Amino acid sequence: MEENNYNYENEGNKINKTKIISNAITLTIAIVLSAIILFCLYIVAKPYFATTLTSNFFTQEQIDRLETAAKIIDNDFLYEYDKEKLVDGAIDGMVNSLDNIYTYYEFEDEYQESSNGGSNDNYVGIGVHLTYDITNKAIKVLGTMPNSPAEQAGVKAGDVILTVDELYVTTDTYLEAVDKIKGEPDTTVKLTILRNGETFELEVKRASIVENNVASEVIDDIGYIRIFSFDNGIYNQFKEEYTKLREKNVKGIIVDLRNNSGGYVADTLNILNLLLPKLDVLKLVDKDGNARVFRTDDTEQIDIPLAVIVNQNSASSSEIFASAIKDSKKGIVIGTKTFGKGVVQYVEPIANHGAISIVAAQYFTPSGVVIQDNGIEPNIVVELPDEIKNNSYIERDQDLQLQEAIKYINSQM
Repeated sequence: MEENNYNYENEGNKINKTKIISNAITLTIAIVLSAIILFCLYIVAKPYFATTLTSNFFTQEQIDRLETAAKIIDNDFLYEYDKEKLVDGAIDGMVNSLDNIYTYYEFEDEYQESSNGGSNDNYVGIGVHLTYDITNKAIKVLGTMPNSPAEQAGVKAGDVILTVDELYVTTDTYLEAVDKIKGEPDTTVKLTILRNGETFELEVKRASIVENNVASEVIDDIGYIRIFSFDNGIYNQFKEEYTKLREKNVKGIIVDLRNNSGGYVADTLNILNLLLPKLDVLKLVDKDGNARVFRTDDTEQIDIPLAVIVNQNSASSSEIFASAIKDSKKGIVIGTKTFGKGVVQYVEPIANHGAISIVAAQYFTPSGVVIQDNGIEPNIVVELPDEIKNNSYIERDQDLQLQEAIKYINSQM
């Protein structure tokens, strides 16, 4: 009986397997027929679904144009190409079309280099503070660092750099030219310079530059502090020199911001905290009208006369500093109208593919002045002769702006 049962069970298994095979064949035929039908539908409907990309920013017509351009390259371009470079180039083109010198795209290698380099206080270069010269579409020297190769070679604030080695400076090559000024120690860079209508060449040897952005001294019992740039630990540098001067019981403070191209706003505000009572010192407004107001905290403030000297090359954070002192009435501003750079840039990384530095907001002074393109008007306007007004260093007996600042401090005693 056991044997019969065994045979019966096996027979039953044969019947079940037959049913499974039959069902599988039926299912396979159905899948094949469905696939054929779907393929036919795709062939018929393909013209109506040629572009299926969607965007919250671009219109369908704009997407179609981008796709068309990509297909032309893919179908007809004779040589091999890198799709990643196509995307990078498209982003670079979009940013360049904004036609704003402070807004630009950094490719990944450039972004990594600038990110890593920005954390160091030293680099190899010639020791200059630079900006873009809108009039000449070139590089403008806003100042040179003390004892730097640039200063020793005769580079002056106000100089316009037209070429760096063989590279002509334009709106498109500005950033490349600035980067080209840096290099290896003991190598040289050749600059074509425009100064007072005359063009000449200077060859400057590169060296390791340790940024020293503050210098101070006592002039006739008055503390004098020169800030060359609001960069690289400037708050601690300033506080150290300011404290030394106060310990010498100076009767007033002069802060010289001439040829200072700006720097970190946070450090600038921290310095203002040492000098001003509790008040609004800056308003930042974005494209949607959202405002952020920055205030000093009133932990301490200056209690002796204060004068700030500026000129046409004082820019960005220098203008924030000067306008806050002027509006607070804790001091006065002396010199000439400032540069007029009052926008803030944010750096937005793009997922391991570089970053966009984009102008995203502008500054307003406490009194409501738009700094961008307007600059800051001094309380007392003092012009210097054209032949010396852009010099990094001016002889004391020729420096009418410094003399006026000394005169002001003495008048407040």
